[in-house]
Amino acid sequence: MTEPVLPRRAGVAPLAPLPADFRAFHQMYRPAYVRWAELYLGNREHAEEAVDHAFEQLAADWAEALRVDSPAGFAWAAFKRHIVETARARGRRPVVMDTAAFETEALHNAVDPIGELEESLSLYQAISELPERQHDVIVLRYCIGYSTEETADILGLTVPGVRSTARYARHRLKETLGIEPTEGGERSQREEVGEL
Repeated sequence: MTEPVLPRRAGVAPLAPLPADFRAFHQMYRPAYVRWAELYLGNREHAEEAVDHAFEQLAADWAEALRVDSPAGFAWAAFKRHIVETARARGRRPVVMDTAAFETEALHNAVDPIGELEESLSLYQAISELPERQHDVIVLRYCIGYSTEETADILGLTVPGVRSTARYARHRLKETLGIEPTEGGERSQREEVGEL
């Protein structure tokens, strides 16, 4: 296995060898960060470039990241700030609603694609209005498709914390969309969100 090397921007001094724990972190989290960034930047190449720049900054701040209780949480916050700044610098607004709405399997198989599209757009607009942590959990869990455990790991949260956050987010989405609580007992999280 070769050592990951972060790309260098022109005029930037060569990086010192990266610590093993940073290399492992980079290898483990870069795919999730790229998937998230692609949703927001609307382009895979731009996403990869922005994530690589975010990891360059994280490499410089790695000692600080290791001093906090949750290095993954520290990195996620820094990463998100960088993606938002990148989107603004490119004159873009987040495109997660547009991308996700057109990629839903339900839309492709719908009897009424226009009705399905309207519902999808309403859902993604409601997701965009969630508080930040709820938004992150819902996008990672249901838009991208990570498990509860993977979502907790990416965000630097506990598994019960992700479950609780998802539960509150789903409740808030149902209220926003005017969906009545389901009768007949508990259903899986994926079924509930899938019905929103």
